[in-house]
Amino acid sequence: MRSKRFLVLACAWVVAVGVTACGSGGGGDAGGPAWNIGAIGNCTGVFAQGLGGTCKTMRAWAQSVNEAGGINGHKINMIVKDDGGNATTSNTMIRELVEKEHVIAIVGDSSNFSGTWASYVDAKGIPVVGGLTAISQFATDPNFYSVGTNLVAMSYATMQEVVNHGYNKFGFLYCAEAPACAQAVPLAEAAAKLTGVSMVSEKVAGTAPDFTAQCLAMNNAGVQAFEVGATTDTTIRVLDACRAQGVQARLNANDGSISPEWVNDKNTEGMFGTEVVAPWFYTQLPAIQQYHDALKKYAPEVYNSPQFGPNTTPSWAAGKLFEAAAKAANLGANAKPEDVKRGLYALKDETLGGLTAPLTYTEGKPSVNNCYFPIEIHNSQFIAPNGATPTCIPQDKITPLLNSLGG
Repeated sequence: MRSKRFLVLACAWVVAVGVTACGSGGGGDAGGPAWNIGAIGNCTGVFAQGLGGTCKTMRAWAQSVNEAGGINGHKINMIVKDDGGNATTSNTMIRELVEKEHVIAIVGDSSNFSGTWASYVDAKGIPVVGGLTAISQFATDPNFYSVGTNLVAMSYATMQEVVNHGYNKFGFLYCAEAPACAQAVPLAEAAAKLTGVSMVSEKVAGTAPDFTAQCLAMNNAGVQAFEVGATTDTTIRVLDACRAQGVQARLNANDGSISPEWVNDKNTEGMFGTEVVAPWFYTQLPAIQQYHDALKKYAPEVYNSPQFGPNTTPSWAAGKLFEAAAKAANLGANAKPEDVKRGLYALKDETLGGLTAPLTYTEGKPSVNNCYFPIEIHNSQFIAPNGATPTCIPQDKITPLLNSLGG
């Protein structure tokens, strides 16, 4: 399947995502030489609203590892690059990580420009370990090792959750600012058809003074649930406008398009959606509580901000995936990228303490993860109806959707 096919959801899923070099996040000697690990993301610039906390999350992960004594007696020299939402800068920085810093892995990719340098790291043999699963390479490139739900499965999951909530009429409002948003419509339509959902779609512009036309169109179509494929603030503006016009359809949203601040708006009551890894707020899971504790200690400015949540959790999970791979491969003083890969292939049904659905990687094949975590808003609080238990879609239900896209 062509990578551009997967760009369709990236617009609606990671719209709020950004640049400068963040620098290193820990290092030193824990009985052996430190490993150079790289990370790259859109942490400033146009995408900072959603992805601004990912760079500091990766450094917080490294600090927590180093303070605990490292991995296999080795500390992490975490070199984080913030490309500021610029493709040229992103390419320059990835080459610095490989050729100047000699990293053995890129851990926690949150750059929207991964597609422009994927072939470079592939040729150099540098594995990309975890990150935002809306990045298309995590579904198409065997050298990108995903921690969560792939793009096509998430599209199917959206419609499955609509059906699970007793609805069969869905509205998809896609952003007017980028052509990729319009490209999301065919995938959503295909998923809707396969699940027996009737779907209407409308374009929305974040700069529009009101959304009367879109709200009336949904109301006239009898829409029962809808998604806004735009920034989180545009989503809330659309929701509030539609409620003011009497539209009672429930809001649906996925992963990085969700903001923790939504609980402050009474109109989000009843919202339902999906997460690609265990919900960031589900501290009943010890692995999530550990994540909270680390961010609270090492990156309080992120932890106490709206940036902590759906987009920083996959970054944290990426770090934990590297830990698991390093232990599985028994990485030592002369660790190389191929050793990291060996550790990844040794993992079988690995859940990282419940942070993810079971992970298994097959050499030469893209990551496959058809599982997701349902979430909702009730009584002005996010809840996880199934706790930390993922919902998994059988592959035979995903295959027709892949075939409809020519994959």
